[in-house]
Amino acid sequence: MSSTRNGAVILKSFADLPLHIDLDSLPTGPSDTDEPGSIAQLNLAPANSDDHQETAVSISLASQPLPLQDLASVIAQLASLSNSLELAAREDARAREQATIELARYQTLAAERREAERALAEAREVRTAAELLSSQAFTEEARAQAARNAAVARAAELACTELLAERTRAADELSSRPHLARVIADQRRREQEQAEAAGRAEDERTARLAQGLAAARAELADGNLDEARRLLAPLTRDFPTNDQLQSVLDTVRWQAQQLVVAPAQTALHDARRALRESVPERAIGRLADVQMHGLPDDRARQVFGVWSNACYQFVQQHGWLEPLRYSIVTSRGAVLAKPTAEAPHQVLSALGMARDWFVGKVITDSAVLDAARPLRPPKTTS
Repeated sequence: MSSTRNGAVILKSFADLPLHIDLDSLPTGPSDTDEPGSIAQLNLAPANSDDHQETAVSISLASQPLPLQDLASVIAQLASLSNSLELAAREDARAREQATIELARYQTLAAERREAERALAEAREVRTAAELLSSQAFTEEARAQAARNAAVARAAELACTELLAERTRAADELSSRPHLARVIADQRRREQEQAEAAGRAEDERTARLAQGLAAARAELADGNLDEARRLLAPLTRDFPTNDQLQSVLDTVRWQAQQLVVAPAQTALHDARRALRESVPERAIGRLADVQMHGLPDDRARQVFGVWSNACYQFVQQHGWLEPLRYSIVTSRGAVLAKPTAEAPHQVLSALGMARDWFVGKVITDSAVLDAARPLRPPKTTS
């Protein structure tokens, strides 16, 4: 359906378009001139009615054709560009392949040049040594042999010099070619970037080591051994051979040992005084509290000896019977004895043993009793 309003044809449906326009008379292609082309202009405008809203299509014909580019010409231009790009890509691939071949040759020449330099240096050393021997040898035979060796070395030196010059010239000639020069420049740039990255990484490692050592030393100065160990643990993994780190670790070990040694030394002093005063109970109690783990062997043996002597003195004073010393680890053990003849063996004291070896524990295990040895006073109380 269609209608006319203000001189414009209003279409209610695109199906009515052929009723008002001869489609066969419309231009079939773009105009060959620069003048505006003829084209049907469709103006969409809403048309209201009482029942519903419709879209009206206003049709007008321009008197001049509008400009449109020749599609065939555009396609031809695009095809030409595509061919040009393909040709450029093939030429670039050939140039890249040639540059790769030239790079391999250049690297071979560079390796041969380095070998020639090493051979030249060795020939010079041999010639110098041969000439020196030729001038200072004691026997004529040695001087003659040295002179012959010097002549051979001079010939080798000359040959190496010529070979080095030829390889250098060939390498320089290759490196001057544009494509190879670019490849070499890119390679050197990458190597430089890698070297710079490695340098930055090493600087970061060095800074991390310095900061970690400084923090660990500060913790040591405050007596915080555990925190110092925590700070040093990752550095030990990353810098296992660093001298500064080893020095700090030695300090940590020394301080940790002193935390054990100093109390042990004080306990030894108190225990010896208690024995001189014939108060073995005090000596036993004082030494039983000593931390044996981490104690140096010589100091541990001293503690064990004085403790054994104190236990023996206690048995003698209180009349305990059948004293035994049970020890399966050096400078660790327990003293067993019977308070009366009818009583079983029980723990008189334990040194460096597990917590279940408490004072007064009754021991009936035949394996323990068989392994125990009679308690005897040490030869010295050192």
